[in-house]
Amino acid sequence: MKSFKFRYSNTVWILLALVLVLSLAGLIWNIFNLIEFLPTGSYKVGTYSLIVALTAILTLLVISVMVYGRYIIKDGKLYSYFGFIRSKMEINDIICLTHFKKSDKLVAYFKDETYTVIVIFPEFYEEFISTVRKVNPSILYDAKIDGEDTPE
Repeated sequence: MKSFKFRYSNTVWILLALVLVLSLAGLIWNIFNLIEFLPTGSYKVGTYSLIVALTAILTLLVISVMVYGRYIIKDGKLYSYFGFIRSKMEINDIICLTHFKKSDKLVAYFKDETYTVIVIFPEFYEEFISTVRKVNPSILYDAKIDGEDTPE
């Protein structure tokens, strides 16, 4: 099993932090309101309880995305963890890995003519490629500049 941490851009980090702050504020505010209306037993108790549960779930989701965003290569599969959300891809379905030099992006192309951008730190591209190619040696590797082949 090999793990590669996601490389979030600064914009994504700022948005995740903003969502975390807002969800925590909403959680605290609605817990306060729930405590205030608890003795009355009114309709608002149910509403605030639901909102507390939803903001707690959102807070946990954002924290999990911040802490546990990664790719894991295990048992011939490439797992993508975006917090609690997991997707699975067969490494044998990958036909080509292309490193676009100008944008510094690594892209995996699949048999079904789909693709995905591998969002890891560029210093781990070689290790990622070699790990994936150990599972499926027939994967082609290509490096391009602006869609043209890289000069040798």
